[in-house]
Amino acid sequence: MSSNRSRRVALGGLFGVLILISGGFLPAPNSDFLIIFEAFFLALSFLVVGRGGATYVGVVAGILITFVKPSFFPLDLAFATAFGLLVDGTCLAFRAKSGNEARTTRLVAALTISTGLVGFAAYYIAAVMTNLVPNDVGLDATVLIFGIISGAIGGFAAARVWNRYLKTKV
Repeated sequence: MSSNRSRRVALGGLFGVLILISGGFLPAPNSDFLIIFEAFFLALSFLVVGRGGATYVGVVAGILITFVKPSFFPLDLAFATAFGLLVDGTCLAFRAKSGNEARTTRLVAALTISTGLVGFAAYYIAAVMTNLVPNDVGLDATVLIFGIISGAIGGFAAARVWNRYLKTKV
């Protein structure tokens, strides 16, 4: 097994479990307020593994959350995977990593956009189309704004952790 593949599998398992623990046991929309942890772990997985790292962690987290919240299947799996894909895609498009250095502003922008898009789509589908969570305009706005801010904070924290502590060790 190659080093990158081993790293991807190990991070997928570890970060997937950490995402599950951070919000997987809470009912929606309360779990949406803890998206900062998922954003942090997805950003960090992109920085550690590179292309596909966040997607892999998103898939693993989605599968694990599905076992805890079977009534939200396939939504949790689809949105966790989409979040990982968006993080990978926006990080690559914004060139959030240059060599071994995380570009903080670009990583924050990538996570802010990814969190906003996935948060809006997930909340809209869960609240409006399927009625799985309460549909309240105030709650809708709060979740969306908090999600976007959480994405930015998660991206910033991942860049700081990477640049200060991990880039020379990985």
